[in-house]
Amino acid sequence: MYIRFIAEFKNDNGDTDTGVFQAAAFLRRSNNTFDYDKEYLFKIRDWFDSYLERPNRFNKASRKNGKNVSLSWFKSTATEHLQKMYDMKQILEKYDIEVTVIQRKNSGYIVYEDDYQVSALPHGKDKNLTK
Repeated sequence: MYIRFIAEFKNDNGDTDTGVFQAAAFLRRSNNTFDYDKEYLFKIRDWFDSYLERPNRFNKASRKNGKNVSLSWFKSTATEHLQKMYDMKQILEKYDIEVTVIQRKNSGYIVYEDDYQVSALPHGKDKNLTK
């Protein structure tokens, strides 16, 4: 089973932006976020920086500059990573940033994989999950 977290929010410029980690960064910069929530979001970010590799591949192109089109999914066995994501989800939703959690048995065509996550090109029905 694969799990994906999706967020959509208004960024500093008032434009719609996407991404759970981007939304957390937005809240860390916001003057409307309580200091203790900012501090915990920094701790979560630092934890992910230490315990989650950044995928080195986002497409199946052999060219170096291929378009980044894959989606990131956590493996259901990544329990500690998932708990941190649910902690972040709780803080984001406290500030009216809705986070949708999606589960799939098949994440798509996997272009990157490690012990905790995959990066996969979505199947046709999941191409709209980029938000």
